[in-house]
Amino acid sequence: MLIRLTEVKNNSLREVFVNPERVVMILEDHRTKSLNESGLLAEGLDKNHRFSRLVMDGNSDVIVVGSPAMIEETLQRSGKQLLRG
Repeated sequence: MLIRLTEVKNNSLREVFVNPERVVMILEDHRTKSLNESGLLAEGLDKNHRFSRLVMDGNSDVIVVGSPAMIEETLQRSGKQLLRG
């Protein structure tokens, strides 16, 4: 099952679909948050938005709108159980 998230790419936003089974790590992305606070990202984003970097197996990654806790909750609702440790 794929989940829909909003990706930050080239200072714009786009809809992406992610396979939760491919996510191996979720990290807070402070750099993107700083860019947003400076007004350098897409218009319409609240300055308080948080961003996460999803590291996928195969060494790819994607930056999405949402805190790591929010993204984890979204992934878990899809039926995927993230490991703690």
